[in-house]
Amino acid sequence: MKCKLALLTVAVLLITGCEYESPLTKEHNIAVDSAVLGLWEAIPDKGEEPKQNERMMILKYSGTEYLIHYPVGKDGSYFRGYPIKIGGVPCVQLQAIGTDNGPPEKDEKDLFHVVSHRLAGAELEIKILNTELVNDDLKTTEALTLSFLKHKGNKKLFINPGRFRRIEK
Repeated sequence: MKCKLALLTVAVLLITGCEYESPLTKEHNIAVDSAVLGLWEAIPDKGEEPKQNERMMILKYSGTEYLIHYPVGKDGSYFRGYPIKIGGVPCVQLQAIGTDNGPPEKDEKDLFHVVSHRLAGAELEIKILNTELVNDDLKTTEALTLSFLKHKGNKKLFINPGRFRRIEK
């Protein structure tokens, strides 16, 4: 199935906290998917009500980049996201670019996340890169890429699925 999501992955990454100091790749030339643009909310567990702060806005920033705001509202963070493909594995790379308080401080490190996504009907599923397979202590793009490629066939390369549904106007 064709990759359908890039920005919604941010939510899952933020919840679990797996961050990398370097990008998995510096290239981003894959077009964004318009099917994932819009306002999304996390699908609550059975018996729970949706939470207002579990909403994510995904916007097209350029032909190859998304702008993601999560959670929407107070205390939200902003991410630059772009579809990538490493060793034939499609995913989305996210870069933290600021919060409601402004851009990161100059002395703060760049932080990156990598997620996979699947859009099926009205649901978007996002999984985060497994740090037990691709250790978040790896410091360079080269080391991250080698580790990713070593595990690219592993069914547990992406874990902790989060599910979202589109909020219609």
